[in-house]
Amino acid sequence: MTATEFRQTHGDPTTWTTADHETYDNLRTNEAHLNVQAAADRLRELLAPAA
Repeated sequence: MTATEFRQTHGDPTTWTTADHETYDNLRTNEAHLNVQAAADRLRELLAPAA
């Protein structure tokens, strides 16, 4: 589940529990890490032929 999906299924953040907020923050952090990892992988692919 992505952070966007979590937000869509859990509705208004003002009604969330602390655990809901922590889960949402963790999902956002994981997505950011995956985006950075994907960018690094792509950069390695682009640089591989030059090596």
